[in-house]
Amino acid sequence: MKIAINNGHLIDPKNNISEKLNISIENGKIVELSKNILTGDKVIDANNLYVTPGFIDMHMHEDKILDGKIKINIFEKLLKMGVTSAIGGNCGIGIENISEYLNLVDLGFPINYGTLLPHEILRKHINIHDRYANLENKNIEKMYHFGKNLIKENGLLGISFGIEYIPGIDFNELITLSRLGKNRVVSAHLREDGENVLKSLKELLEIGKFSDTHLQISHIGSMAGYGQMNNFLNEIENKKEHGTKIMCDCYPYKAFSTLIGSAVFDNNYIENHNFSYEQLQIVSGPLKGNLCTKEIFEQLRKTAPETLVVGHMMIEKDIDTAILNKNTVIVSDGILTESGEGHPRAAGTFPKFLKEYVKEKKLLSIEEAIEKITFSPAKILEINKGSLEIGADADITIFSLDEIEDQATFENTTLPPKGIKYVIINGKLSLIDNEVVNFNSGKSIRKFL
Repeated sequence: MKIAINNGHLIDPKNNISEKLNISIENGKIVELSKNILTGDKVIDANNLYVTPGFIDMHMHEDKILDGKIKINIFEKLLKMGVTSAIGGNCGIGIENISEYLNLVDLGFPINYGTLLPHEILRKHINIHDRYANLENKNIEKMYHFGKNLIKENGLLGISFGIEYIPGIDFNELITLSRLGKNRVVSAHLREDGENVLKSLKELLEIGKFSDTHLQISHIGSMAGYGQMNNFLNEIENKKEHGTKIMCDCYPYKAFSTLIGSAVFDNNYIENHNFSYEQLQIVSGPLKGNLCTKEIFEQLRKTAPETLVVGHMMIEKDIDTAILNKNTVIVSDGILTESGEGHPRAAGTFPKFLKEYVKEKKLLSIEEAIEKITFSPAKILEINKGSLEIGADADITIFSLDEIEDQATFENTTLPPKGIKYVIINGKLSLIDNEVVNFNSGKSIRKFL
């Protein structure tokens, strides 16, 4: 089907285009840009709307396989936010059977999906389940060769680490396995946040000396959003000026989310940060909606470690600083339970970002904002996305900035946003007026060198 989009304001950050242009799509590709009215089998009138590359969420946590099928949950929420491509396997955690997952995606999927190699599955492969275990060289080499084959065979986009989640990772393991990210991406959830975040950043930066890779620092709001953000970003800028390939990602919320049983909360985390247990909100399970007490916290850690909690602890000014920084791209870091419980970022991130930082606070131009959620992540990942040039994949989001609004809250975490008018994925209409009309337009994103 040939689709024509007329009368919209087209933004293509890659080619510095921001003007009223009409666009034509055929066979999954963009085939024409023109000031003349275009025709097609389907004609969209985008008057008073922005026409942009499809949004790219390069840091999310994917749905699981159940009974041989991917149980679609978070991917539907992403599509309703205008996301056309998402990258999983972040924070060192993800799908163990990567080949099966990507093949299922290629049978038809709500959006395009690619993945990093999650470090945790390498440890599971050699039957290491103690997160505090330091590994011998022979085990690290086994993981390296297993990981190398997974990346080569499946076209994975790099490797990710959740260093805080598996504190037993030592420098030898980190450096050796980071070689798997050569000419790809090494993404990392740093070892410690808050007062120790600069020391943790220094550890990661050492990788750049040993491997030709792009370093991607995960969710910096939850790492340096406690008063350290300016110093943290200054250090990154300094390293970039001296040749290190490095960027960050951040979501536009001042509350993080993780499993209550994770290593984040080991070693008296709450007391050491001078937080209170009441700053932790339970967002999954029977106690959903309640705030923690020390007693509830300790009980859930023992009996229900998979419980998701939200930490209302970050400083809003630090989050703004991170979001506005030129070295930061916007991501959801979205994660939902099988029943759809979690943090509202899984359903609200991109509309919230545009509404708050462009429409309300006016801290970013619409062009700057679109670059952070389209071309910048595509450039980092080195994938053929994030552009509206002729020949590019026809992944397009059309929205009203006047109407754009996130509705997901910490009480109703998956309410869909307003203002997303059309989403086109690989040349097929997938969403019209906030309603999904096609669940099968997406394909796997792979990188074969």
